[in-house]
Amino acid sequence: MDDSTLDQKHGTANDGKTESITKEHTEEEVPALEVFPDLVTTNKQSKEDIQVLRNMGIPEWLLQPTTVEPDQSCSLNDVGLSSSLIQRCQDQGLSSFFAVQMQVIPAFLRRKALYDTRRAPGDLCISAPTGSGKTLAYVLPIVDILSKRIVTRLRALVILPTRDLVIQVKETFDAFVKGTDLKVGIALGQHSFIQEQISLVGKSNEKYNGGHSKVDILIATPGRLMDHLKDTPNFTLQHLRFLVIDEADKLLNQSYQDWLNHILHASQPPTSKNKSTLDFKTDKYSVVESDGVAPSFMSSCFDLPTSDIDLPKAPSVQKLLFSATLTKNPGKIAGLHLTDPEYISVQRQGDDTNQPQYTTPAGLKEFMMVCASDKKPLTVIYLLKQLNIKSGLCFTKSVESTRQLKMLLNGYGKQTGMKLNVVEYSSDLKSSQRKALLQQFKEGEIDLMICSDLIGRGIDMDCVEVVISYDVPLFMDKYIHRVGRTARAGREGKAFTLVEKQEARHFNGMLRSAGHYQQVKTFAVDKEQMKSYEEGYQAALAELSHDN
Repeated sequence: MDDSTLDQKHGTANDGKTESITKEHTEEEVPALEVFPDLVTTNKQSKEDIQVLRNMGIPEWLLQPTTVEPDQSCSLNDVGLSSSLIQRCQDQGLSSFFAVQMQVIPAFLRRKALYDTRRAPGDLCISAPTGSGKTLAYVLPIVDILSKRIVTRLRALVILPTRDLVIQVKETFDAFVKGTDLKVGIALGQHSFIQEQISLVGKSNEKYNGGHSKVDILIATPGRLMDHLKDTPNFTLQHLRFLVIDEADKLLNQSYQDWLNHILHASQPPTSKNKSTLDFKTDKYSVVESDGVAPSFMSSCFDLPTSDIDLPKAPSVQKLLFSATLTKNPGKIAGLHLTDPEYISVQRQGDDTNQPQYTTPAGLKEFMMVCASDKKPLTVIYLLKQLNIKSGLCFTKSVESTRQLKMLLNGYGKQTGMKLNVVEYSSDLKSSQRKALLQQFKEGEIDLMICSDLIGRGIDMDCVEVVISYDVPLFMDKYIHRVGRTARAGREGKAFTLVEKQEARHFNGMLRSAGHYQQVKTFAVDKEQMKSYEEGYQAALAELSHDN
């Protein structure tokens, strides 16, 4: 399971030996870029501001969020979970719930029935900072509600954008389904397709009315899920109770095989007389006769299997969107066909600006360092030495940049005798290699992990002290996800962005447009100390040039 979940004991990461000197930005003032207004209203917004948002097509429920301060917490007994699951939380080392869990879990548990034929359960959209505990906010109530089921059916589907995230969320579910007979599966292409088919629906060639499932909870990437909808006999989403779209802002930008529309259609309960099927060759649905019968009163009440698909006719799938940067596009929100939705936002209150607000972890300190392009590797060395970094992440814009920087830093270590373990983490590595590196990082064997943005979303690692953006992120959403790799689960952390002189105007403008300018300070460099690292840096650079 992820480390921020296990470490809700409010530990504090090493803040570094050297105390940095900070000052306010001194760069030239840049007019704020024109941006789409934020969905979250503040107490400073006027009725006219809200009306402008309405006129732009923002749904009313997005204008009226339920807000909670990011530093709030509550007892494990205050959210309505069953006593057995509370005990499981305690066994995992949890002592309290963070703000997002405190607000979201009770909203989940308002409708505890597996299926309600009278009304839809109501959908939830949750926006909260990275590292705030969003995964646990849906894992716990899903396990609590589904633990009362009798027959194994696929009732919870969690969609994630990457394989690494699928594995991580699977580990979290595994930790909390212990003591129940719930079964958790994954679909991500890690094993052969046939192996996945067997793990999800079994070996039987017999066709089941209403499908068949060996798992109650499935965690999947959208592409692999579409493969199973297309080619796996008896695989069905017709019993689905929960549809979780995690990292929603990124997933809603992916149109692979029109995955979202197919999932929404496949999860609709059919009538007792007819059912729809999808022809993937023509990409069209058709209605065919079903020889089943409507479920009896007893089977509906006690969740007993019948010869037909025993689902209510009323919509029963509860859609749950989670993201640190919830989409502001009304068209994408409308495409989800949400029912009676509620918007929950973890955000700081009392800000004097109506500009978009991005909430970052409370223990995070953010800095920028303006430097020449050819001095960026030396600046990384300066941070490694000055802060005595033993658990850092460094983001680059490409796999090639990742490899070059790793070789240069390791070369510096050899030239100077500095004990430094720097590794690269990229999409070029096999899944098993990435998993091994993450484990080494968690065990404190790696000083600096250099990576592309593959790792930028949702991967939880224990006690990341420092995040370095070697290349400036072009968009605010990417910046927020990068810096959110540290200061997770109540800890403290620092984030540094290396900004080339010609990039400073854009970077400051991006921060201002996002209402985040005041959070990022300029880091003062000791020039004499920096100069002392120059000789070893030039020797490493010469060796790297010679090898190439």
